[in-house]
Amino acid sequence: MKRFLALVLVFAVALTMVGCAKKIVTFDIDGASKILLMSGSSGETVEITDEETIKYITDNINGMTFNQDISSRHHNGWSYSLRWYDSEDNLIEYIVVMSATRTDYDNYFYNEMDADSEIDIEFLKELSGENQ
Repeated sequence: MKRFLALVLVFAVALTMVGCAKKIVTFDIDGASKILLMSGSSGETVEITDEETIKYITDNINGMTFNQDISSRHHNGWSYSLRWYDSEDNLIEYIVVMSATRTDYDNYFYNEMDADSEIDIEFLKELSGENQ
């Protein structure tokens, strides 16, 4: 009986650990013909349709790996939001950029796992007209 109880306890702990495991997210955004960039500080929205600019922003995000952190549901403030759209104006992906290494995605904060990778905040700042 003790062995059975111990086995059940081990199984319950294992299930709890799996249920609490944090998610790792990578993005594979492809086929965007437009990005809407919104500044969290000014509220300005810029529509980006230049293919090279879309590719640069998309490649920057696609090249990163994010580790899930705490829920973002009760937090305010952000730097930039990025919305990718296809040629038929359907939303492909939506990410809120908190900092160069932190995003808000699907109601959770995510942190970049590679210390050498960052979101190019200066480029987003330039596109939004905040460097002028």
